[in-house]
Amino acid sequence: MSKAPSSLAADSPDGLNSILLLFICLIGVITFCTLIALLGSGMAKRTGRRKTRAEWLGGIALLSVCVTIALYIWGALHVMFMESDTMRDACAKARGPEKAAQVDRYSARYLPLRFTCQIDKGGSYDAAVPGYVNPAMGIAFVLAIATGAGSVATRDQNRSTSPTVTRGR
Repeated sequence: MSKAPSSLAADSPDGLNSILLLFICLIGVITFCTLIALLGSGMAKRTGRRKTRAEWLGGIALLSVCVTIALYIWGALHVMFMESDTMRDACAKARGPEKAAQVDRYSARYLPLRFTCQIDKGGSYDAAVPGYVNPAMGIAFVLAIATGAGSVATRDQNRSTSPTVTRGR
């Protein structure tokens, strides 16, 4: 005989503020669209010269930031629309109905994105957020930092080695 989930399990996840997560996603979508427009305008500029290494690295950094934001929004959508029925279903889908029957509460985290089913006898397991979201987001973020730093370093190196034009009086 399986134990029915307590009333805590029927409520929204502990610490999950759907309005805050919705706001974060809205800001993420606006930022994503802005960065894509910036990236597109930078690629579309036809100045008659080849792009420098710093410009390529900067473009890759912007694209990596866009991928990071898109992955975060995708994972957040899995957590944001959790209602009491979908929470139970997510827990059952992750480990089966027998394990889901032992869940007495839920919790959610924003970074890394995580929806956790907590068992009444101790222990927990993750559900709802696809397993690839957090690792892929981490890789895209590291790539954004590395290429952004490379872009700045290359740009600074080009400035220090370029000839200085002096004006006579």
